[in-house]
Parts: sequence; C-alpha cells; structure tokens
Amino acid sequence: GVDLSGGPDRGTIYINWIDQRNGDLDVFVLASRDGGESWESPVRVNDDPVRNGKDQLFTWMAVDPEDGSVNIVFLDRRDTQGTTQRVTVARSTDGGRTFANTTVDQEAFSCADAGFYGDYLAIAAQAGMVVAAWPHCVADESLALSAAIFRY
Repeated sequence: GVDLSGGPDRGTIYINWIDQRNGDLDVFVLASRDGGESWESPVRVNDDPVRNGKDQLFTWMAVDPEDGSVNIVFLDRRDTQGTTQRVTVARSTDGGRTFANTTVDQEAFSCADAGFYGDYLAIAAQAGMVVAAWPHCVADESLALSAAIFRY
C-alpha cells in the first residue's frame, strides 16, 4: 500500500505480511519513506505478548488515501484455544510506527473441519471509514461472510 494523502507520511510505501520470527505467527509492516530506496525495521502489528504461542494469520491491508492511516485485518488466536479464532482490525495513524488493535465483536469460530476456507479477508479505507470482511464458519460448519464497519 502507498500513502496518497496530503499528510506527513505521503508517499510512504508499506508492505504487510506474517512470519514466525518470534516462534508463532505474527503480523508485520515494513515502511519505506524514500520511494523504496531504503526500508525501516519491521513493526509488529499484533499487540499480544511476544512468543505466547498464539498465531495471527491471513492478514490484509488498506491505506486510507485521505487520512493516510494504515489499516490491517487478520485472524487472531490470542484469546482462543486450538484453531478457534477471532477477527482483529489494527490501525496506525503515525505512518505505521505503532498500531492499536481492536477485536471485532463476533463470537470466536473454527473452520478446522470445513476444509480450506482460505485467506479471503478484505479491508478498505476511505476518509476514516474502514470496512473489514472475512469468511467464517457457522454452527453447521458452512461458510459465511461477515463484515464490520469502523468510523474513526
């Protein structure tokens, strides 16, 4: 993603991914403020304790073209057991240097027996409105799609 806003981080390029450098899956963002010539150190997005054995996965990112905020959605197992997970939206208003995490108000779910449900998360941001969407399993193990709207 690229910050296209008129703010102080205009032109910053962001890359978002997950990896296991801390022993479990975490979400990271990397920023370049000079057109990709150099890159800052990766920033860990999820704010649960490091090396707690809880995975965050299937991340997706949107940079708001008006306010420059970096918005990320991911599946989050920090407060669950096994493959049960929730959805978290993280937001940075300081150029990807720090992130505030918000857990989406939805019952935790697991899709372990439903087959592959994939990394079909999505997020969009515009003028401080953020919409996140994700697949999840319901009681009979069928797939559903849900969305949450955040107004900042």
